[in-house]
Amino acid sequence: MEYYQEKIETNSLIPAKIYFGYGSDDTSHYPLHWHSNLEFDLVIDGMIKGVINGKPVDVYPGEFFFVNSGELHETSSDDICALNTVTILLSYNLLREYCEDIDSYYFDFSGNEKAKQKVKRLIIECAYLFEQKENFYELEISIVLRKICSILLNDCRKEKQEKGYNRYEQKSMINIKKAIGFMEKNFASSFSLADIALEIGMSPTYFSRFFKKNTGETFYSYLNKIRLYYAHRELLNSDHSITEIAFNNGFANVKSFIEVFKSVYNTTPSRYKKNIES
Repeated sequence: MEYYQEKIETNSLIPAKIYFGYGSDDTSHYPLHWHSNLEFDLVIDGMIKGVINGKPVDVYPGEFFFVNSGELHETSSDDICALNTVTILLSYNLLREYCEDIDSYYFDFSGNEKAKQKVKRLIIECAYLFEQKENFYELEISIVLRKICSILLNDCRKEKQEKGYNRYEQKSMINIKKAIGFMEKNFASSFSLADIALEIGMSPTYFSRFFKKNTGETFYSYLNKIRLYYAHRELLNSDHSITEIAFNNGFANVKSFIEVFKSVYNTTPSRYKKNIES
């Protein structure tokens, strides 16, 4: 069974993926997912509404959204056009080079304003180097990323047993990842709550309650988020009709696609695309 683990490809010379988020160039919601890389999202303008392992986190300009390796998380914004961010997805293996037992630890910035400010300055430096791309910029960026690793290991490292997850919580996290993986793999086709419950090994009624308790939303609501995420990308990056986009991404009909789209973007897919292109 494949969990929904986002696969992140990095430049062989830069042990991270670095990119910029500019307003309407991106979707306003990235559904619940996980990856081994550590994630830093520095907000320049706008606001990120994040969730990490079910806990909401609001991130304002000058702050960064931080996610440990393997944590379930999602991000959204009430006004995507106003959002401007710098994202660094730092290689987990880079940390392992300096700390062999890295799997025993997690990183926590809470109460450590000095470490936060240091990392913020390094993220901005990374962004500048990446944007300018002057001679040997990969070398310069790799040095900056190692400075971030140093701060994490020296100032923010904590033992995982301090979190105190019990066996039930650990098993729940594994099953949620399985469920999300199934939806991510099959979102474009038609399947029911009973199908995914069978895959996880639960009754449909129990799975419905279990999913809502651990994610804060219903199975169908989350599935529509995944479908909308990919439909939005197709809308911006293809000339396909609204009907084609709806069916390509698992919506039962065009009407349901338009309703879900309007609930997030406050307009129809057709008008949205016209506004972006104008």
